[in-house]
Amino acid sequence: MLSILIPIYQENCVKLIHDLVEQANKLTCDYEILVFDDCSPLIPQENKVLSQIPKVEYKELEENLGRSKIRNYLSDCANGDILLFLDGDSGIVRDDFLKKYLREIEKYDIVRGGTVYCSKDKMPKGCDLHWKYGTKVESNKGLKNKDMFTTNNFCIRKSVFSKVCFREDIKGYGHEDTLFKFDLEAHSFSFCNIDNPVEHLGLKTFEQFIKSTESAVVNLKKLNQRNKNLIQRIKLVKAYNKLSKLGLEKLYSRFFLMTRKMMLNLLATKNPSLFILNLYKLGVYTIS
Repeated sequence: MLSILIPIYQENCVKLIHDLVEQANKLTCDYEILVFDDCSPLIPQENKVLSQIPKVEYKELEENLGRSKIRNYLSDCANGDILLFLDGDSGIVRDDFLKKYLREIEKYDIVRGGTVYCSKDKMPKGCDLHWKYGTKVESNKGLKNKDMFTTNNFCIRKSVFSKVCFREDIKGYGHEDTLFKFDLEAHSFSFCNIDNPVEHLGLKTFEQFIKSTESAVVNLKKLNQRNKNLIQRIKLVKAYNKLSKLGLEKLYSRFFLMTRKMMLNLLATKNPSLFILNLYKLGVYTIS
């Protein structure tokens, strides 16, 4: 049985569910779709229709669990032996999306489908930085980054997830997926990256993207302090470690505080530099 698990937070996911149901009804196996709203302050009223769709369970939680805990809770509630995790701001782009996952999960423990983004002419206004970062770094095109693992689109055996779930001590935004992947690798489970993406529809404005980026960097700094042996291969941590070895971290932090506003201005342009973004992230890391 396939369990499709979708945590949502202020997202209208009616089209996503209808597209999934259309494909799932053509499968030879049974399925269920669990859609849990993580106590959104403004719950989209459109989502309430989901409770009327057969094999779809829609639930509005009374307290916010957070990015890790809600995914563990969805797994606990699932009846299937195959779990497919999707984010609520996803768009289905392949007609054989579910079939391809079921075919590949027979051979591996964890299968990641990846992410694609809209063309620039369809990008929402003010989302230039997130769009460029997404298309250049997170995009599934060519499956260039074999090391990348994100929680927005992956399939896993429930027997595997029951042994390695998301760490619930991670608070705030960012890098719960990083530790999850490292924990899976530590147990020698088999991975596969395939070309089976969803479109990331929830592009953030410049202000939203900077805020979430800063939160993720602060989270990474905290994780590094608690799990030094796990995350040393992350590029940002490597860069900071090089600064520390050279005794330059305090100098860079002063440089960052002097140039932070200028960096933000450069990142807010129509064609932002990802190199500047990396410098900005390193600066946030040094002062956090």
